[in-house]
Formats: sequence, structure tokens, C-alpha cells
Amino acid sequence: MTDTMAETLVRDSEAPLAAMELPSGRFLAVNAALAKALGSTAGALTGSSSLELMAPGERHSAELGFRALADGDLTGYQAIRTLAGSGDPGQAFSVWVNAVDVDGARVGLASVTSAADAGPEPGPLTPMRELGDVVLGTVDDAWRIDRVSQDVTALLGITPAQCVGVPVLGAIHPSDAPAFLAAVEHARRGGRAVTLTLRLSARDPQWRQVSAVCATVSPDVPPALAFALIRGGSGTGAAPEADRRAQLEAHLLRIADELQAAGVLPRLRQLPVLSGHARLGLLTGREWAVLTRLLDGQRVAAIADDLVVSPSTVRNHLSSIYAKLRVKDQVDLIRTLGHSGDR
Repeated sequence: MTDTMAETLVRDSEAPLAAMELPSGRFLAVNAALAKALGSTAGALTGSSSLELMAPGERHSAELGFRALADGDLTGYQAIRTLAGSGDPGQAFSVWVNAVDVDGARVGLASVTSAADAGPEPGPLTPMRELGDVVLGTVDDAWRIDRVSQDVTALLGITPAQCVGVPVLGAIHPSDAPAFLAAVEHARRGGRAVTLTLRLSARDPQWRQVSAVCATVSPDVPPALAFALIRGGSGTGAAPEADRRAQLEAHLLRIADELQAAGVLPRLRQLPVLSGHARLGLLTGREWAVLTRLLDGQRVAAIADDLVVSPSTVRNHLSSIYAKLRVKDQVDLIRTLGHSGDR
């Protein structure tokens, strides 16, 4: 049953995907897109060990990641791996691995793309199309929230101003804190980004469950963090619960991969903190993605290419940003915000 569901999920995905046994890393199913990226075939890879494809010096790290997924300490992580078995030995790949529960077994769902790719492939899920469901923010080196986008109000029922200065561990359900700490440590040691499920405090007495993507953005201990909170759900329709959950995890993995590929999380610290520029809390995650690139010196056409949208869409977001921040034009905007973020 597990293998059949894994094969269906992988085959129907447009992204390069494979399903793996945890914690062994053995391929249960591989689609043609992933096999092509690795210079092989789905038939040749199915049943083999993913560890054998990796450079020897990276296998131990991968084993630790698979074990953390199998034990439930992580729901997902990203790493840059050198896959010795690819068509171009020594080529670096960006690897996302998420854990999916199928009939009581945890299966790893892996997406592999070349780390040299300039950006995400155009498709049904692109950063700008999906950021409407994503809250973006950062945590300072004292582990207090210092930036969060306007989307947090729809997700948790609280305003960005109410989030500023809140200790991040105080916002997380006590039972989820150990998994969060394990995820941050994994990211700090070179995993680059991790995904996990968290319960967060909201305006109502209930805890709100979300999927979180976390990345370290400083070498400090504890490190400053950038995060994306992705609205989840149990799915709809007549499909079995396990299948809906697997589809959701695949959806979240793709969003997380595109956030990272588009460089959204690393750029967030270029923005001023909300305590100094409260009106930044009026901006959505989409608008933050545009604004950080503008502060990087990119022009409208380059921003549109990065975020896989039209130049007119970028201009519409810029007009909204100008109005919310009460600036006249791009020069006024950069003068106001250009040198206020963390460098």
C-alpha cells in the first residue's frame, strides 16, 4: 500500500520527486523528471540507496537527516548535496526532503534540482502566486520576533505590532519546542533550511497549527532566523486522509523550495525592523518579496523574472508599497528604508 501510494504521488507530480524509505534512504519510487536530473532512469534508481549517489563526505550528514525525519524531530529539511552518481560528477544539487505519514509509516518525499539554476521553474506553483498564503518574518539573535508581514493577522488573528518583541519560544506550544530547537540546530549546522509543523498561539484560546520553513541568517548562537509560516489544512474531497496529507506535504515542500530558490528568506533582514518602521507591518509577503529586491538594486524587469510574474504586476505591488509606506517614489523609498536593515 505504501509503495503504491508513493508511486502515485511521485508520478503525478510535475516537480522532480522521489519517495524514499526512512531512515534507510532507499528509493521507493522515482519520477522521470528526477531521474533525468540525476542522469539516470526511474527503473535504475528504484530500489537503490540514495546514499550511494552522494559524495562520501556527505553521507553521514544525510543519514542524520533521514534519522531525524524518521524519528519525527523534523518534518523536512533542505541541503546542498554533491551527487557523485549524476551525469556531471561533482555537480551540486539543492535537495528538499519532507516526511509524509502513509498508513503508519513515515516516507521521505524528496525534490532535487540543480543548485546552479537561476530560479524556480515556471509552473502551477510560483513564489508570487503562493505568497498570499505565507507569513514572512524574522527573529533576532535574542530570539524575539522583530519583523512579520501583514498576513499574520489572517493566520493568527493578531497584528504585526502585537508580534514585535514576543519571544519566539513563547509563541510555540511547549510540546513543539524540542522539535523547533532540533530544527534550528539542524539548519545552523548546514542544513540551510528546514520545515516542521508547529502549533502557535493565536488571538483565540486555541493553538493554530501551521507548517513553518526556518533558515538561519546569522552565525550567532543562538542564530537570527528568517521564517515563513504556511497555512496548512487537512484537505478536501473523497481521497483517504493519508493521501490528502501526502498531497499537502508535497504542496508545502514545493512552496518551501520556491521560497528558497527565489531567495525570499535570506533577503528579509535587509528590511528595517518593525519597531523602527511600524508601517512595514502593513505590507504583505508578496510586497516584501518585491521590496527586498528593490533594496538590492534590482530593476522592475529583473524582479519580475525572479518572481515569475509580469512587470505590470511588480509595478502594481510597488504602487501599493508606496501608498502604505507614504513615500512618493522609488528614490524616496530607498532613502527612507535603504540603509536600515541588518547587514
